Amino acid sequence: MICSNCTTENKPGRKFCVRCATPLAAACPSCGAPYDPGDAFCGECATPLANAAAPTPGPARLATTAGAPAFAPAVAGAVAERRLVSVLFADLVGFTPFAEERDAEDVRDTLTRYFDIATDVIGRYGGTVEKFIGDAVMAVWGAPTAREDDAERSVRAALDLVDGVRALGASIQARAGVLTGEAAVTLGATNQGMVAGDLVNTAARLQSVAQPGTVLVGEPTMRAASAAIAFEEAGEQTLKGKTAPVPAYRALRVVAQRGGGGRSDLPEPPFVGRDEELRLLKDLIATTGRDRRARLVSITGPGGIGKSRLAWELEKFIDGISETIYWHRGRSPAYGEGITFWALGEMIRRRAGLAETDDEAATRERIKVTVAEYVPTDDDRRWVEPALLTLLGLEPAPAGGRDVLFAAWRIFFERIAERSTTVLLFEDLQWADSGLLDFIEHLLEWSKNVPLIVVTLARPELFDRRPDWGAETRNLTKLALEPLSDEAMRQLLDGFVPGLPEAAIRAILARADGMPLYAVETVRSLVADGRLAREGDGYRPAGELGELAVPDTLRSLIASRLDSLDPVDRSLVADASVLGQTFGLAGLTAVSGQTAEALEPRLKVLVRRELFDVEIDPRSPERGLYRFVQSLIREVAYGTLAKRERRARHLAAARYFEALGDDELAGLLASHYVAAHEASAEGAEADAVAIQARLALSGAAERAATLGGHDQAVSYLRQAIAITADPGERAGLHLRAARSANVAALHADAQALVRAGIDLAQAAGDPQAVGAGEALLGEILIDSGQPREAVELLEAAIAAFPDTGGGEVRATMLANLSRALMRTSQPARAIQAADLALDLAEHLGLERIVAETFNNKGSSLGQLGRLREGLALLRAAIDVAHGGGFVAAEIRATSNLGASIEDPRQARDAYRAAEELARRVGNRNLARWSAEQARYQDYVLADDWDAALVEGAGDRADDAGSLLDEVRRISISALFQVARGDSTDATLARLEVLSTQVSDPFADAAMHALRSDRALHAGDYALAGDEAILAAADDELAAYYLADAMRAAIWGGDLARAREVARRLEAIPQIGIGIAADRIAAQAAMAALEGRPGDAIAGYRDALSRHRSIGAAFDLARMALDFVILIGGDHPATREAGAEARAIFERVKARPYLERLDAATARHAPDAPVTLARDSTAVSGTPD
Repeated sequence: MICSNCTTENKPGRKFCVRCATPLAAACPSCGAPYDPGDAFCGECATPLANAAAPTPGPARLATTAGAPAFAPAVAGAVAERRLVSVLFADLVGFTPFAEERDAEDVRDTLTRYFDIATDVIGRYGGTVEKFIGDAVMAVWGAPTAREDDAERSVRAALDLVDGVRALGASIQARAGVLTGEAAVTLGATNQGMVAGDLVNTAARLQSVAQPGTVLVGEPTMRAASAAIAFEEAGEQTLKGKTAPVPAYRALRVVAQRGGGGRSDLPEPPFVGRDEELRLLKDLIATTGRDRRARLVSITGPGGIGKSRLAWELEKFIDGISETIYWHRGRSPAYGEGITFWALGEMIRRRAGLAETDDEAATRERIKVTVAEYVPTDDDRRWVEPALLTLLGLEPAPAGGRDVLFAAWRIFFERIAERSTTVLLFEDLQWADSGLLDFIEHLLEWSKNVPLIVVTLARPELFDRRPDWGAETRNLTKLALEPLSDEAMRQLLDGFVPGLPEAAIRAILARADGMPLYAVETVRSLVADGRLAREGDGYRPAGELGELAVPDTLRSLIASRLDSLDPVDRSLVADASVLGQTFGLAGLTAVSGQTAEALEPRLKVLVRRELFDVEIDPRSPERGLYRFVQSLIREVAYGTLAKRERRARHLAAARYFEALGDDELAGLLASHYVAAHEASAEGAEADAVAIQARLALSGAAERAATLGGHDQAVSYLRQAIAITADPGERAGLHLRAARSANVAALHADAQALVRAGIDLAQAAGDPQAVGAGEALLGEILIDSGQPREAVELLEAAIAAFPDTGGGEVRATMLANLSRALMRTSQPARAIQAADLALDLAEHLGLERIVAETFNNKGSSLGQLGRLREGLALLRAAIDVAHGGGFVAAEIRATSNLGASIEDPRQARDAYRAAEELARRVGNRNLARWSAEQARYQDYVLADDWDAALVEGAGDRADDAGSLLDEVRRISISALFQVARGDSTDATLARLEVLSTQVSDPFADAAMHALRSDRALHAGDYALAGDEAILAAADDELAAYYLADAMRAAIWGGDLARAREVARRLEAIPQIGIGIAADRIAAQAAMAALEGRPGDAIAGYRDALSRHRSIGAAFDLARMALDFVILIGGDHPATREAGAEARAIFERVKARPYLERLDAATARHAPDAPVTLARDSTAVSGTPD
């Protein structure tokens, strides 16, 4: 009897199936009498059996929505219909002996892993698991939902399942059978019992005759899936229960996207030796979607090792699964040091569906539609759309420059990833411009909680430029592809050329060194010689091969292929090599000097000889329809050109691209002119080309800077400098390069370039250029943490600058001077410089300078105690910066607003707003600064110190930024650590080093402040006071550090020091609620030390209420502790203050302060007199 559940043949008389335990005879639902399949009525009681015609199924493992095993429920009232379906059967070969040798739990675990693999693979390709029977699985496509490519999906799933089982161990293999045809489908059935008919039995029988590790399919399946999958005939199979043999085909590999998309007309070599790497990539795609976290996969290896092939296999996989994966692919062309953001532009073009022939109007419309489709909010659309148009050369750079562009491009991909997993594949990254590398790092750093995976393909030369490539990425997977084994190379040759003689295989293996491209190129050379002929999806020997002479290296093998060409064809390949990896017919016409009609038949020959391939997608990275089948072929062909031939061809290419008038091609145009100049003989010929090259390089630098690729702009400008003789022109190029270098945070390069530019301008007698250079040098010095040096330089430069003309230069000098004076705590002089700068900037309409100078002046007014005036100017700075799109100025003004607000809660909000804006545009420096200032407010507010410490030790600890950034981060963390009694030895040692390297006053102040805090808790109050006063030399922060000096005097009972500090507090110009509280408390402390407790109590009550009003909890707690130390803990006011302080100290775990409070309370027992003498032994805190 045949089991209706698993189709196993059972002996007569059996009640249950010996394989799956399904009852072989069913019982009447009315009287319980047995009946046979197909009976319409019960033979005992005549009850209709319409809903019980099939035997009751036994338990079968199903995939629930959570992927866990379940049991199929009975289906009541199901309706059947005939449908075209594809049925897959698979089972394990070698599982029985595997199970015999292992513990039952190990067997169960292995079987569970197999079930999980099968469930995942089948679901991934849109199939439905019908049932698991023992170690077999049945799956269906076409029911309950049909798709036109169900047959192809089922074969893809079968191949993936067979491959996935290999991970279970070498002794276990899977085999599968797939058949497509009509079957009876029970609608409404859940998994089990869904499909029935001869098709199911035949598919199961087909699987049973498949060899381990293979997939057999029937003819209907082969025909439906052959556009995307390679098959070979497996002969006619005699199947149990079938009266006639069944033709079968063995599925070999996926060779195209769904429906045959992207399939080459040329046979595709087998994919061998990289199964584990491909399996890992598939797993990472799934993990990225599940975890919703960005990750980087860096795939490296020499040319010809198989990077592109691995990516192609991944692309075919992603295209074939049912889940929506957003795929983007872009390649960096091999020109000079890269063309700015070329690969990224290609991704955007493809996402928008742009073709090469689309004009500006069509491009703008397609970008508008694409942004509307993927970016849901109007606010984001308003800045994403122009940023994409800037990338495509249709809009100028926004006012925020690179920060805004990077952020907008990132937002675009993030919004796509919010829909579903998104992949960005960058090919040939070793040729990418530095700006593209920076953007990829920016994307991975700032994209949070979205399933976005970046895959990069590069040769090892990438690490010559970026030795730490990817090292800072949190989720990094590195795949360094190794040469294939001899066994894998044999599989490649056997699959590509069945019947290749053993002698030929050995000859190829002896030279190939595991490089798959070597084997493929050898086969192509034999095809070109006529010794191999095409047969199906591979080749076969066309007679005797004879002795095979194999070149020693891959490059020599390619060269020999090129040498075998007709001279006309060889010249055409060389022409194409000048244009790049991909090229269009129009460009080749320009370079070769031939007509399109003459070229087309020659191109067909070269395609047939497998040197070129036809690029189906017209949106290729270099605007072409043809491509070299491998980049090494292009490189070898280009290397055969003599200098004069290179020069002529590059000039022809340059003039062709120049005539197109496309800004996006600026880098490409420059690379051709530079190559032509390098190939020119010295003299008039080279000088003529140099003029064109210089103009092209200048345009390329402008384009790179527009896109935020400032280090790329520096590279272009350095090349222009090298071919420029005129001192005035050289000066201008130096200043442009210095400006870009500064924006790129290459401060040392920026200083060297600007100083050289100033010298050249002086030699050329151009005072305006000298002034512009000195203004820029001042800005560079400030940005690199040297504000004192900037003050000295700018004051001298302004004094020497001519009185007439050059209003913008003078305004820039004055604005930079005001910033440098503000940074060095000289607010009065900073305001004077700002007023002079504003007078010029307002009249000349220099909005950026207005915004920056409002910021400088507003901050300086705050330092002088003119808070309301300063706040008004800072808010004006924010408005002007926001209106003009000056993002960096807006962030700085917002952050400085936080520094000027009295309420630490409002200040923290301002800092967090500045941080958020900085993070949105990817400005690391300003994001770090604002975040650290917000952390300081957490300290003052005694609010979640644990989180503040984690924040300081997290992301920013791994990326300290500038040395000044590091000073801020570790000094603020030290405040928390000292207050908790944690060791700060390492922090102090580092601050002592940094104070010698950073000229900003805050570096010295931070070091002295930490020394003061440590000495205070160690009981050395004199040293604590001395160090606090040294810290107060930074006038901007003097009030904070003088409060620390007063605390040292109080704890030490030092009336003389207290009077000195009180005088200093009164003398500083800063005002505000917190500073007023400190001044009142200082007077109260002196009253206590002088024996006037009534005045002291009144004063402290007033001071504490002020801190309380602004929520400065930790300042309040420390002041309350001072109060208890001075007055004693027995007074109602101090008991109340001490209780409030204790609650705060306990909340933030400030152990040293709690111990000092305990000591002060114990020493002042009830009725004990207040002791005002110096007591340096009262502190029991643990020294660092």
